[in-house]
Amino acid sequence: MWAKISAGLVLALILLGFAAFKATSDKFGPLVQSHGTTYYGGDGPKIATVPCKTESDIRTAIARVHATFDQYGGPSLEAFEKRAALEKGLPPLRIDTLYVITEDDQMRDGGTVLFIGLKADCVSTVFSFPARLYQELAAGHGGGV
Repeated sequence: MWAKISAGLVLALILLGFAAFKATSDKFGPLVQSHGTTYYGGDGPKIATVPCKTESDIRTAIARVHATFDQYGGPSLEAFEKRAALEKGLPPLRIDTLYVITEDDQMRDGGTVLFIGLKADCVSTVFSFPARLYQELAAGHGGGV
């Protein structure tokens, strides 16, 4: 008999504890800290989707600004990534195709290069490097494809 009463009390306390936890956790707002804000329960800001820029869009833009570029894909991209990791400690890009814009008639004067990485025919990463660093990495490649 006491076992049934004890089991009932334990069950009641567990259910009350769960209800109290649920009630107080719903009241928590985002946790604001010096390094950023943490949101709970999917309450954070909605991230706008970025339209896909395809490889043909990139090629059209390259032609429009009369850019000179190197293109890496498949084995040449793998070799480039290995050189970047070994010589400069750079992380893998996790992309399928890489365009490196070395010069164009609007922005690039040869001092920096623009990297455009595509994954599944959509631009997934864009960044720039000093041209000197790129030339060191491309030296084993023979100047692009």
